Amino acid sequence: MEIIVKGMNHSCALRLLRHVTKAIVFAVAWTNCAAWAQTVPADLVDVSIEDLFAANVVTEEERESTKRQWYLAYRYGRAEFKQYRLGTQKLSYSDVQWSGPSEPRTKDNYPVVPTEITQEVHNVLLGYQYSDKVSVRLSVPFIKQSTDHISIVPGYDAFNISSDGVGDVFTLVNYELSRSVNSAWHGVFGLSIPTGSIDEEGDTPRAPGDQQLPYTMQIGSGTWDIPLGVTYDKYGKYFNGGSDMLATIRTGNNDRDYRLGHKFTWSGWLAWAGGELFEPGMRLSYRWQGDISGEDVSLSVPNPTFPYPAPVVDPTAFGGQQLDLAVYIDLKVAAHWNLRAEYSQPLWLNLNGPQSAEKYHLGLGISTTF
Repeated sequence: MEIIVKGMNHSCALRLLRHVTKAIVFAVAWTNCAAWAQTVPADLVDVSIEDLFAANVVTEEERESTKRQWYLAYRYGRAEFKQYRLGTQKLSYSDVQWSGPSEPRTKDNYPVVPTEITQEVHNVLLGYQYSDKVSVRLSVPFIKQSTDHISIVPGYDAFNISSDGVGDVFTLVNYELSRSVNSAWHGVFGLSIPTGSIDEEGDTPRAPGDQQLPYTMQIGSGTWDIPLGVTYDKYGKYFNGGSDMLATIRTGNNDRDYRLGHKFTWSGWLAWAGGELFEPGMRLSYRWQGDISGEDVSLSVPNPTFPYPAPVVDPTAFGGQQLDLAVYIDLKVAAHWNLRAEYSQPLWLNLNGPQSAEKYHLGLGISTTF
């Protein structure tokens, strides 16, 4: 998507901003009860990959100066999951839970059902502007998560499992493909290093004592993954805009004989550039993700017809498509220091399932150049 704003006087720009703001408010209100797809923590970190992918290590105002080549940021992300989807259909907990022998068992109901999933990521991002065209970026995430469950298994009517630790570290190289007076194209290539654990254990109804936790509770992907893509930026007097495409390619299976689904994201964004201290904006993103390939056999039970006791251990109940709307604001809190707050919800979902669905995603961050 190419967004070009030319020839606007200030009053026209303000009127357009008011219309855009109304549209954002309406869209967020309309999606207040919406949800997006069940995810693993490695996918929550992918949101931070997108942040780093799009970040200006050195801003347009600083391009002529060689004194400020470093970029440092802290990002916090939180997501909550409280609903289920199968395709485009909403499901209740009772729709997903199998109640026992009095009810037929199907591939879409389970004796154990996660009810509320909370995922958090603390991410430290570091960038270095090597030259006018090349910058290098690094991300180190710390992930924490907790999941409440309901179950028909005696002694596990309601229980909680949690996990935390350092996630997959990744690096990106950003190369400027072309630049004009008010626009630029960039290509990005990176590598995700499997430093996050895929051997997290906890007490579940599957057997006495601690066992391997579901895919959603593992900290990393367990594979060497490749993020790559292209981004386009357009700069105007009152508005900036642009578009980017990002893919995450998983390589091979991990040590537990599975790999997470490949991912593709397209985003288009528009931000008001007329403010000295704050810049509000909105972003529309389309996301596609494949299901899990292979499986961790320790997560299944010895039932050849229904081997998966919960949707979060069913490798086919991952992936799908979604369309997200995000609203955000960038604040200049001091010289070379910026604060960002972002809130997003989906507009449309079509998921492999049944999947636990996300209620919202919240992001907060602070960054500086030096």
